[in-house]
Amino acid sequence: MVSRFAVSGLFLLLVVACSDRGPSYPKVTPPDGYLQRAEYQQEGRRLFRQLCAECHGRPAEGRSQRADFFHPPAPNFTSPAYRQADPAYLFWRIRKGKTVEPYLSRGSVMPAYGAHFSEEEIWSIVAYLRVRSEVLSD
Repeated sequence: MVSRFAVSGLFLLLVVACSDRGPSYPKVTPPDGYLQRAEYQQEGRRLFRQLCAECHGRPAEGRSQRADFFHPPAPNFTSPAYRQADPAYLFWRIRKGKTVEPYLSRGSVMPAYGAHFSEEEIWSIVAYLRVRSEVLSD
């Protein structure tokens, strides 16, 4: 016979395991002005086109056909939802890539760029991602 304690414990475990809390990441803040200033957004655009567009760009930006087979798919960041995305999350995701959960176990192919970009460069990319949908609708 299963005890009430065991059933309660199993229920609690299922609730915690099935919650949609999202990943845990450090709450860092960008340097003053990085998200709003056009020069940082333009630098982010340049870096995005040079290093990110192969997987995250649109076909006209050089998106590789192999990116169509990624699972999970690589977003192209043209959704207006990215304007409201937490900058700390985007920074963390670019910096850590697939090396952290839940992305590691989900099969993400996103490289970790923390060793390749300075913090300022990553913040510039974040600034561009947050305005990308506006820029592309012009």
